Amino acid sequence: MKKFTILIIDDIEDNIYTLKFLLNSNFEDLQILEANSAKDAIFLIMQNDVDLILSDIQMPEIDGFELVEYLQSVPSTSQIPIVLITGIYHDDIYKKRAFSLSNEVVDFISKPIDDEILCQKLRVYIKIFEEKKITKENLLQKDRLIKDHNKVNSMLDNLDNINEDLQGIIKHSDEYKKLMEEEDLLIDLEEVVAKNKS
Repeated sequence: MKKFTILIIDDIEDNIYTLKFLLNSNFEDLQILEANSAKDAIFLIMQNDVDLILSDIQMPEIDGFELVEYLQSVPSTSQIPIVLITGIYHDDIYKKRAFSLSNEVVDFISKPIDDEILCQKLRVYIKIFEEKKITKENLLQKDRLIKDHNKVNSMLDNLDNINEDLQGIIKHSDEYKKLMEEEDLLIDLEEVVAKNKS
């Protein structure tokens, strides 16, 4: 199974470094991608299979809220879980806005980040997402098996039809009827056995 991939988005390099260090210190087998802007993040998302996004809200040009709206509008990215992180948007109105933008906004974290709580939450997210992925893979495998089964059945049906057609052609063939009517052309098995014994 591939490594769980987390994309960290923040326009401040020190914040990315701190989060990356925290994740590497507390988790094994993570792939961590970094982006300094929403535009860079979108490029990385299109190039990689991202399992979870940790995004700062306050960024130049496109902020975290706008990024969520964009990801939600694209079918291939609409189901990527997102944790929004903020240093200034502490009021409940911003939390409500975040959760209303997408079902995939799974958390809203205020800075300074409590490392222990964040890691505990991430463990839960990773477990849920991995179980969800396994379920999806199992469903895809079952779907493939059903399609293969249907193909085989279709091929067998076609063979049966071909066999019936051939039998029909043979039975209705004038030559076949003529041969069956001419008794002298039919082989007498008892006569053949008697000749072989003598």
